Amino acid sequence: MSLAVHVRRHLRRFLLLLASGSLLGSAYLLFSHSAPTLQLNQSGEHVAVAHTDKHPDTHTDRRSEPDTHTDKHTDTHTDKHTDRRSDRDTQPLPSVDPVVLVLVESQYSQLGQDIVTILESARYPFTTEITPGKGDLPPLTDQGRGRYILVIYESLLKYAHTDPWNRQLLHQYCLRYRVGIITFHMANQNSPPLLNLRGLPLLLRTNQALRDASVMSRSPLLHLTRAETDRGPLPGDDWTTFSSNHSSYQAVVQTRPREGGTGVGSGDNPVPGLSRGLRATVVLDAGLFDGVRRVVFGHGLGYWLHRLLLVDAITYLTDRKLSLGLERHILVDIDDIFVGKEGTRMNTKDVKVGGNRGGLHEHQGC
Repeated sequence: MSLAVHVRRHLRRFLLLLASGSLLGSAYLLFSHSAPTLQLNQSGEHVAVAHTDKHPDTHTDRRSEPDTHTDKHTDTHTDKHTDRRSDRDTQPLPSVDPVVLVLVESQYSQLGQDIVTILESARYPFTTEITPGKGDLPPLTDQGRGRYILVIYESLLKYAHTDPWNRQLLHQYCLRYRVGIITFHMANQNSPPLLNLRGLPLLLRTNQALRDASVMSRSPLLHLTRAETDRGPLPGDDWTTFSSNHSSYQAVVQTRPREGGTGVGSGDNPVPGLSRGLRATVVLDAGLFDGVRRVVFGHGLGYWLHRLLLVDAITYLTDRKLSLGLERHILVDIDDIFVGKEGTRMNTKDVKVGGNRGGLHEHQGC
């Protein structure tokens, strides 16, 4: 085959590659690898010499290197991002002082004094402040450390009607330091029969006459209190009951309307946490609504069961950082029994009953 025919054939291949849209580099490689190079020999004649690749393997290896580099970079970046995310998720909560902040309406209020008495008897450190009207809350942090592990509002309405600025500050503090809130509602003659709270999906029914307080066994709040029923009418007819359409609220204590009382015929609770036909007088907000856990009482601490539940609420909302043990010690002073006031002094009948039960022998052996 003549040299001119050979060259024309390769030029035709080159033009076909360009027409089909192939890369110029691919055409060049094809042409350069297959087309002969014209050289002059010693006699001056044209000689066709074919090209050979001297470093094909090296070229292929270098082409594959960027993929390996990209994979390593991507894996490293992903691992670092995952580590940072896991570190943030497992980051411990900021430190909080084990002090209870008690916000009372006045220093002479009966409910405020009852709250202080229970905190003192449990030996829980606390600070008492007057609930601010439009003023600022007391400082909640000190150099990044939380000053209070729990907030107790004497008045639910004062808490609900806190000005937006202070309420936002308190809400952010509770979220950051995992602080809960306990509050009470004491109804009076001027209380409206139905009351909606601002910012909370909770409906209040006031001035209810109730009976048969049942502590719910499924409530996670219980610690000292046993899940039983205190049968009989509850003291007073100024109780407040709660209902809600949000699953965050769970009944801790449920009661029945007293026959002939003001609560008959109203207040059914269709929510899973609240039973139909019963009235919830103590509710637990599990924090599913806005992230803040709360316990709300529908009466004061004059009812003995509420005193126990307040201690349990403190234990639950502080994640057992403030908690009382279950072991109890009873001290009986025999002298006071026999020399006490008339009407409380032991008589012959009491001694016989106590002796039959073994109680008197136990006391004498103390």
